[in-house]
Order: sequence, then C-alpha cells, then structure tokens
Amino acid sequence: MTIFKREMIIFRANLRTNIIRSIMFPIILIAVFGNLGASIRGVPIAVANYANNQQSVQFINSLVADGSISLQYTTNQQQGVTLLKDGQVVGLVVILPTFPQSSNGNPPVDVYYSSVQLSEVGVLLSKVQTTASSFGASYEKIQQGSQSPSGPSGVISGSAGSLTVKSNSAYGTGGNYTTFLVGSIIFMTVGFGGVFGSGMSFITDRQLGNIKAFLVSPINKRAIVLGKLFSGTVQSVIYGILSLIIGIAFGAKIIMGLAGLVWILLFILAIGLAFTGLSLFLASRMSKVDVFAIVSQFIVMPLWFLSGAFFPANDFPFALRIISYADPLTYVTNGVRAVMLTTYFPFSQIILDFGVAIAFIIVALIASFVLFKDTLD
Repeated sequence: MTIFKREMIIFRANLRTNIIRSIMFPIILIAVFGNLGASIRGVPIAVANYANNQQSVQFINSLVADGSISLQYTTNQQQGVTLLKDGQVVGLVVILPTFPQSSNGNPPVDVYYSSVQLSEVGVLLSKVQTTASSFGASYEKIQQGSQSPSGPSGVISGSAGSLTVKSNSAYGTGGNYTTFLVGSIIFMTVGFGGVFGSGMSFITDRQLGNIKAFLVSPINKRAIVLGKLFSGTVQSVIYGILSLIIGIAFGAKIIMGLAGLVWILLFILAIGLAFTGLSLFLASRMSKVDVFAIVSQFIVMPLWFLSGAFFPANDFPFALRIISYADPLTYVTNGVRAVMLTTYFPFSQIILDFGVAIAFIIVALIASFVLFKDTLD
C-alpha cells in the first residue's frame, strides 16, 4: 500500500502533463481518421424497389438527395446482387413490397453490401438507417451466411452466403466508423498507459537507487510489484476512460447503453492490469529507459495493428489473419466493438473475448511475479 500511495502521489504531482499526454493520441487519431466517410460523395448503389409506391419513391429520392449516395441502377434483386459481386456498386438497397410497413417480422428495407470499400459502406448504412427511420421503417443488413428475409417470390432464395456476397459486421445498426475506431484506440491508450506508467517508473526508481532501498527495507518484496501493478493499472484505466469520453465527444456511440458501458470498463480494467504486469516483467529485465521504450513499443504496436485497429481483422490476408487470432487485443477489441455497435453481447462471444482477456492477465501476472528477482543488479 505504501508503494501504491507513493506512485499515485507522483502521478497526481504530474497530473496535467499525464492527462494531456494521454489524450493527445486519441484526439489526433479520431480527428484524422474518425470521419473517413464524412466527405465521401456519390457512393454508387443499386436499388430494387418492389414496393413501387409513393412512399418508396420518396424514400429513394431522400436517399440520394444530399449527393452522398449515387443511384446507378434500378434493377431487381438478383441482378443487383450480380452488380455488387462484380464491384460495380458498393451496396444494393432492396425495398420490400410492404414498405414502409413491416409484416411477419421482416424489415421493409434490406441492404446487401461489400466490405471492400469500408468507409463507403459506413456512409451507405448510416444514410439508409437515417432515411428509413424518417419513414418509420427499419432496415436489415444481409450478412454472410445469414438467412435472407423473405422477398418477392422467385427473386432470391437461400442465404446471402450462398450468393458469395461478402459482408462486413464492422458497423451496427446505429454505428459509424468513429465508433469502430474508438473501440481500438481505447486499448492502445490503455496499453501504453500501463506499459509506460509502471515500467518507466520501475526503471527510474532502480536508476535512482530507490529499488535497493525498498529491497533492504523490512517489507515483503512482492509488495514492490503489487504497488507498481495497482498504481499502473489505475493510471491506465484513467487513460482508457478519457479515451472513451473523447470518442463519445467525437460522435462514437455505445448502442448497448449502460450495460455496454459496464462491459467496456471491465475490458479496460482487464487490459490495464495485463499490460501493467507485462511492463513490470520487461522493466525487471532492463536497466535503460531507452531500451525499455523500444522493446515495449515493438510489442504494443504490432498487437494493436493486428487487432484490427483501422479495419476488421477478418479482412486481413490469410497469414496476418492467423496471427491476429493469437493476439489478445483482437478479442478484447471485438468485445468492446460488439457492445458499442450492437444491442446485445452474445454469451458465446463473452466467454471467448473476456476469457482471452483473463488468460492474458494470468500470463502477465505470472511473468511479473515469478520472474521478478528479489535482488536486482
């Protein structure tokens, strides 16, 4: 507890510097990349209008009114899917005969889309959602392998997957690219906060001779690790919460609401604890700050990029996709995106994503405790 209090006093003494340093990274990333779709114009789509009524025509006109969406083809569903597969359009909007009233639980607007142009897809889904909502309608994204909603007889059957239409679940029904990006930025900030907060402090204390003073004092030697571990975790959690607040201020959403916020905080705590433990392990084996900085960045940056920081890991080349499966940040980021972009968090995904986070914590803590030496050179 004494070590913890000491570390937090040092943190508070440099509170302004620490906060400014921690928020600059998410602000810059979100400002630069968060609105990739904001200036995109003329996203090409095809429309299959099976309602063919006044409301459906008004819906199409509203969809293309501001120029962000460009209607290239008016076609039927089967031909529209072919255009999508050939890359001639980014999406296919299917207006079902019941528009704007749904029947039998089927949404009156379906959207088929490709994940090749990620930012364009974000513009399309956002625009369709906004426009459909203004007509009192809803829409459903057709995802690979999911059953297609019932359409006009003879138009299409089977699943979207059988049509080889590649889909991308990066965007939820109310999501946007900023939300997608913030889900990864949080853990980049948490990771660096945990690594540099406790690891740098440990090396600095050793260079100043403070660690030797702790080691010869009548305290449990593991208390040094615990104090550094808890203080570094608290600091990294603060950085993660600040990143989340910044993301929300820039337009990110938590579709799940309060329950989603709780899950995000749990993931932040887990990753903060894991990276702090990892940093203490690295710091106990190094005596120079510059070497520690290089090694820690060499570890954290690849973990972050391979987790799907800017686009889904499922779209990686095969070799990188296999490596991303071994990256704990991939699962943590997917877990946070699930609660930020959808209204539910499937139990099977909870077990996988949070289970990997717990396993990461265990490995990091074992490394920091078991491999920590009571006597340091």
